Amino acid sequence: MIVICGEALFDVFKEHHSETLTTFPLLAVAGGSPFNVAIGLARLKTSVALLTGLSNDFLGQRLQTVLEQEKVDTRHLIHKSAPTTLGFIEHGADGVPQYAFYGNGAADRILTPHDTEIDLAPVEALHFGSYTTVTTPTADAYLALAQRAKGQCFISYDPNIRPTVEPDMSVWRSRFAQFAACANLIKISDEDFDLLYPHADPQQKAQEWLAQGTSLVIITRGSKGVWAFNHSATVEVTAPKITVVDTVGAGDTLQAATLYGLKQKQAFAIQRLATLTEQDLIEICQFAVKAAAITCSRRGANLPFLEEVTA
Repeated sequence: MIVICGEALFDVFKEHHSETLTTFPLLAVAGGSPFNVAIGLARLKTSVALLTGLSNDFLGQRLQTVLEQEKVDTRHLIHKSAPTTLGFIEHGADGVPQYAFYGNGAADRILTPHDTEIDLAPVEALHFGSYTTVTTPTADAYLALAQRAKGQCFISYDPNIRPTVEPDMSVWRSRFAQFAACANLIKISDEDFDLLYPHADPQQKAQEWLAQGTSLVIITRGSKGVWAFNHSATVEVTAPKITVVDTVGAGDTLQAATLYGLKQKQAFAIQRLATLTEQDLIEICQFAVKAAAITCSRRGANLPFLEEVTA
């Protein structure tokens, strides 16, 4: 089983029709990057659970219902008497989303180390990502789990930076270094890389992370595709040409599809991960960019099913 660690919330989209000075139509959709990754893996027919704080309110109950309907294992949901985070989204002319989060004291931000003391025996892989890796106390609880799991199971990390949650990039850099030190896979977008390391060369930085103990680095580049680096190969895979509806969920889709691809290659075993060839990386990345392209072709984080990607 893969266990995804991170927030679950509602994305609230601004609707463009029927607006007046006194009304502001909105559409709420279950989301959050780790929540989406978990659903993406379930739709790829992969055994997956979500480890997060979930509110006891009606929004938290709806999030659990969605997970259950999507066949995501809910055994690691931690119920809290706290509100559900809301993430408001407005799209620019280029389809790129802008976010505003309302979640101080919310259920997904108040996990304790005790909440994350899960049995690692059935866990093949852990994935950590997004703002709950910087917002305390949840960030400390997840880091404790990552440090305990290092060497026992495969660990994946994507910072998925949200400056509207934590604007101080030094905080993100500090947390990035801590989680990256535990990670077998670092996946990061070029936008997030530029926020963290505005004057650094991505390919050089990828080699530094590999030298520090990471086995695989994937840098996503939007419509340009992805770079993938391991100790024996560097590959570049271009993205399919599509008509973009919006990019919400694209990175989450690519993350889920990459974990799926690694599982298919039996690469959660560290010995196998070290032997992935250039062709292996190309196949994993080609599958992942196709999956992400499908998500970008429709509105919202509507991640594809396995049959859609293979078709």
